[in-house]
Amino acid sequence: MNDYSEHIAIIGAGIAGLSLGCFLLKNDIKPIIFERSSHIREGGAGISISPNAINLLDKLNLKESLSNEGFFPEKINFLDEDRPITSIDSRVCCISREKLVNILYKKFIELGGKIVFDHEYVLLDSDNKILKFKNNQSYKILHLAACDGIKSKIRDDFFDIGEPVYSGYSAWRCIGQNPHKDAYLQLSSNKHLVLYPITESLSSFVGCIKTSNKNNESWIAEGSIDELIKDIGFMSDNHKETVHSSKKFFRWGIYTRPLLKKYFAKNITLFGDAAHPIVPFLGQGGCLAIEDGYSFAKLLNDSSNLEDAQNRYEHIRKPRVKMITRLSKEQALHNHISNPLLRKTRNFLMSKTPIIDKQMDRIYRFDL
Repeated sequence: MNDYSEHIAIIGAGIAGLSLGCFLLKNDIKPIIFERSSHIREGGAGISISPNAINLLDKLNLKESLSNEGFFPEKINFLDEDRPITSIDSRVCCISREKLVNILYKKFIELGGKIVFDHEYVLLDSDNKILKFKNNQSYKILHLAACDGIKSKIRDDFFDIGEPVYSGYSAWRCIGQNPHKDAYLQLSSNKHLVLYPITESLSSFVGCIKTSNKNNESWIAEGSIDELIKDIGFMSDNHKETVHSSKKFFRWGIYTRPLLKKYFAKNITLFGDAAHPIVPFLGQGGCLAIEDGYSFAKLLNDSSNLEDAQNRYEHIRKPRVKMITRLSKEQALHNHISNPLLRKTRNFLMSKTPIIDKQMDRIYRFDL
């Protein structure tokens, strides 16, 4: 048996696992990451990182890497169909998930971290803290950090979660040419379209629609441009240019899961989508995962007691996750208003009041 009894064992080398690993190392706590794939990999989708996560990544000296590999739009332009509503200063970094994961991976290795590939989790003996994998390897560990995503097997094994429920929304995504340096959000009846640059030459497109058709909860299910256009319908010229220059198109159903009563069990703590998967309408899934990792590492360093750190971690994270989960669901309703009078009211409030910036401030302010 492999002895890592002084290490926090992290399952999953995605955003949650790698950021947690980096923050643990910065706090002089030993992690080891187990990844089921043979190498670091991530889908080609774009992701936006807002100040609540950028400020934490800056503690790892990664802000320059974000600037070099990603893109900071100057403005976010809001449209009702193709009619301008308002424009606000952007405070987010837009980057491909693949590049973000690679930035975190390089930092983790630079800090002295270790990743073991080709290790697919099978089970944990939580009493004896023995971790077993599909390749018949076993490890004695100090603690298990579940960072294995929305379909977490660890969560299934140790937590009462209920079945995934279709949210009523499905989405399309693609990456194509970048015609502009700003981000665009098109609000329409029963749908909204997001466009943001992730490099000087490429933009990420995401189209969310309200539909009773339950697409599979798959991040890699491909479709065609004809199917996308049929589902999405009208697109502003900005969105259309990127879509028509794309080569691959992906669609997925958006599913929800009940909020967990506990984020931890004996010798196990959950992070990111394994702990609290949320609908993606505020772009906070990855940001919450980064917050989770920073919080736990800091609390563990402060207390030097795992059970105390687990309790404090849950006490801090649950209210914030609950708030952002609620705001994300509400955002979908606001984006998809079909009643003309309500749309005019929404547009008026967006253009004539600081309602957008105030909502963003609630999300962007994170202080452990």
